[in-house]
Amino acid sequence: MTKELTPLEKLQLMVPGYRGYKAKDLVRQDDFLIRNSVKQKLENALNKLGELEAITASSSPFSPELKKMEFIASKIRSFIGELTAMQGGGSDVYARFKITTEQLDEIVKNDLNMINVAEEIYNSIASGNINQVDPLLNKLREIIIGRQKLFFPQEYR
Repeated sequence: MTKELTPLEKLQLMVPGYRGYKAKDLVRQDDFLIRNSVKQKLENALNKLGELEAITASSSPFSPELKKMEFIASKIRSFIGELTAMQGGGSDVYARFKITTEQLDEIVKNDLNMINVAEEIYNSIASGNINQVDPLLNKLREIIIGRQKLFFPQEYR
């Protein structure tokens, strides 16, 4: 009988080296692995979008889809930059405030959601569904903003 994987187990399968914020000193490492995984998925999506843009430009150089693709590419580049520059998860905060098991579970669920949305972005671009990408990027923005708050105690969110 198979049991459904927990969010932590899913992340451990999706992100090599991820341990699940189990020890205080591993929080920054796990946070880096998650952000790096999302960044890699977005870079793959950006590359795929470039391929799609080149194909569209060669067959229809004045297509309005090109402007849409460039807007999406710009938004993806912005996310990649944010993920690279983002402060490591709770670096100082985790040392000052106790993070409970429930809060860690919430962080893990958020991380899984972030990786899944990044994967959806890639899959949408790979299948040529450009119109689905912008709402997914907006969803990713909300997740990233919410994620930053998760590393702070409830009273400071």
